[in-house]
Amino acid sequence: MDVNKQTNEIQQNYDDFPYFSFPYEQSAPEHLAAVAHVFGLSAPDTSTARVLELGCAAGGNLIAFAVRNPEGRAIGVDLSGVQVQEGRKRVKRLKLKNVELRQQDLTTLGEVDGKFDYIICHGVYSWVPPDVQQAILRVCRENLSADGIAYIGYNTYPGWKSREIVRDAMLLRARGLTGGRERLAYGRGMIDFLREHASKDSLLARAVERDHALIGNGDTGTSAYVSHDYLAPSNTPCYLQDFANRAGEHGLAYLGDANLPSMFALNYGAEIGRLLIEECGHSQVAVEQYLDFVSDRSFRTSLLVHKERADAIEYHVGHERLRALHVAASLMCANGEVRLDESPQQFIADNGSSVVFNDAVAKAATVALGDTWPFTLSFDELKREVLARMNIAEALDEAGLDSRLELFLNALVVRGLGRFRLQPVMRGAANPSLHPAVRAYPASLPEGQLAHTVNAWHQPVQLDAAAQFLLRLIDGSRTRKELLGMLSKAVQDGELLVSLPTVEGGEADPRAVFELKLEQVLEQLCA
Repeated sequence: MDVNKQTNEIQQNYDDFPYFSFPYEQSAPEHLAAVAHVFGLSAPDTSTARVLELGCAAGGNLIAFAVRNPEGRAIGVDLSGVQVQEGRKRVKRLKLKNVELRQQDLTTLGEVDGKFDYIICHGVYSWVPPDVQQAILRVCRENLSADGIAYIGYNTYPGWKSREIVRDAMLLRARGLTGGRERLAYGRGMIDFLREHASKDSLLARAVERDHALIGNGDTGTSAYVSHDYLAPSNTPCYLQDFANRAGEHGLAYLGDANLPSMFALNYGAEIGRLLIEECGHSQVAVEQYLDFVSDRSFRTSLLVHKERADAIEYHVGHERLRALHVAASLMCANGEVRLDESPQQFIADNGSSVVFNDAVAKAATVALGDTWPFTLSFDELKREVLARMNIAEALDEAGLDSRLELFLNALVVRGLGRFRLQPVMRGAANPSLHPAVRAYPASLPEGQLAHTVNAWHQPVQLDAAAQFLLRLIDGSRTRKELLGMLSKAVQDGELLVSLPTVEGGEADPRAVFELKLEQVLEQLCA
């Protein structure tokens, strides 16, 4: 296909089906800096960082960074004029001075106003033809600062092999059609047909059954995703090995994955870990390529640095590096009350991961972090909190305590049981308080997008009616007690509907329900 024609088709596809623009948690520069630190590399200070996003859509990912880091600067580039214009309106409504969005073809992009400390390219690389993929890597090399980090999220094999069959079937029926919505309707019709008539024991039937609910979902955001993943002119996934080789040809080296736990073979079981370390322990890329087959992985978030830094990467996670992190975790005990002894107890993280701790220090640390959640503790703060919760001073010297806490932190980071940063994430004031742009965020969203805002962990936070009511009030001028009173009054006056769960003997105590709702909202918003 003619390159210009293909570019025009891609642009039209995104204009017809613009993505709803959200922050992507694992692309947060603060997270990328912390991952680099875990593997022995320094990274630029995120508070004053220059961030470039390739394929920025309406800027949702950059806006969240800019709100947290008013001294930083963010520039986004996207091919779709519709999305760039929408993003500019959002930036103006939020009164942000450190975000700029530009419409431009990535193949024509050269050096962009100097070097950037972090370059983000989420969900673009595998959706564009080879010349644009090469341009993305070239732009990263030319624009990345000496100690900068590039993040590229892309569809990958082997997970996308079976999805390609579904895509091919949809493209077959949509061939010759030019309207995006008509193509989507015809493609969905093909999946309905195959679900009914494909040979039941075939790979195609299993792939269709797996993807049918997603493809048939008619909400606007899902329709945009299906249009781009299954019906776009380009969708060329690749294996990690091939991606790393291409990056190397452009003077870049593979650092790791933003989904850090996915990199460690032992997280997939002791037997798998032993075999892979024996087979290819000399090569991190080889280990992860094997793991992609084990997990049937379909999406990657690869981190790149300049090739000159490759020899400094240390994949053995050193305890001294862990001690420099600020960590947060919400680990619920599945066996009732936490026992501060050596008996085994299972803990479940907020992301669904689980772990069994049979160490009193580790269990005391989970309690301390739970009391602080969603904010962080440093190593020394965590040690003080552990000591305050248990009487181990006589039984355990400081070195022994440090060693056991280091093992706990290793599990937290390597197994993905918590979150971590190089700088603390903490309350900004005694009263619950949010940045004005965070409070104004829902009003800046395009029509049809679910009401949400962003939090300190670079997450989108969906807002129900109670959260929307409270959001505008969390400006630092009101105490928790005052917010609770306003929430209660709004319900009593009929301004707001909050359902009361039934308990034995009737409805639950309204005040207790409102208190719980307030704490849930404040926790989600990190206020």
